[in-house]
Amino acid sequence: MNLYISDELKSLKSQLEKRGYNIVTCNDQYDAIICNLKEVDLSHLPSCKSYKSEGIVIIDSGSKNVDDIENILINRVYSAIL
Repeated sequence: MNLYISDELKSLKSQLEKRGYNIVTCNDQYDAIICNLKEVDLSHLPSCKSYKSEGIVIIDSGSKNVDDIENILINRVYSAIL
């Protein structure tokens, strides 16, 4: 699974890489975006045309640890934004 992870989450990137996930840039095709939504402006992402046509999952890393995030990725379990 290809993940686009915001730059400030270096530790999370490393942990997910060790678990076998591919960490990619917005120029590559990705299945999920992981960032801290309170700190990152996602408005630039529409300019990245490499997301999958089936849609992507945006995960707020906020108070989640690597196990929580992996659970969301595996099970596609998430709360609605609205």
